[in-house]
Amino acid sequence: MNIRSQITRCLAVAMTVTCLLGSQVLLPAAQIASSPRVIDVSLTDSGSLSGTVIDSKGQVRAKTLVEVRRGRIVVARTLTDQSGRYSINNLPGGLYQVRVDGTETLIRAWAVGTAPPSVAGQLQVVADSLIVRGQDKDAPPTDVASDGGLFGGAGMSTTLGAALIVGGVIGAILIIDELDDDDDDSPPASP
Repeated sequence: MNIRSQITRCLAVAMTVTCLLGSQVLLPAAQIASSPRVIDVSLTDSGSLSGTVIDSKGQVRAKTLVEVRRGRIVVARTLTDQSGRYSINNLPGGLYQVRVDGTETLIRAWAVGTAPPSVAGQLQVVADSLIVRGQDKDAPPTDVASDGGLFGGAGMSTTLGAALIVGGVIGAILIIDELDDDDDDSPPASP
């Protein structure tokens, strides 16, 4: 085996390893979502969380189940009244998920006297938020990180990832071809 074929083999191996490892890092990194938004709410003196449930058109939702969870544990359930209002009593301050008809709102409930001045006293929940299905060029923006990302943003990372995968496949073909060529270069064992 001559020097040229050794260099070619080393370059092909290095390119293949780099491309395959790079695609494993770049493709998932292009789709990192930001953390969910937390809404601050002040509890009343008795530890009550109250508010209203409306739909996306602003209409109140009567007789709708409101569920308060702490992690996977349901800590309270109640139904809204005819005006779409609800009230849940005896909650200590902390982080909760408020679920209404498949919509989940992450809240930070503040005990009386501990809430910052700008915190709302009631929680309004929109029960049937907009659902976008399909691929529409005018769809609302998602919460995908857009800070430039690795190598210039999500679009660039996806394109670069695809190029790295193609490069890895070409490198593998070169390695296989080089290995097959080595077998042809050896002289026959006997005439």
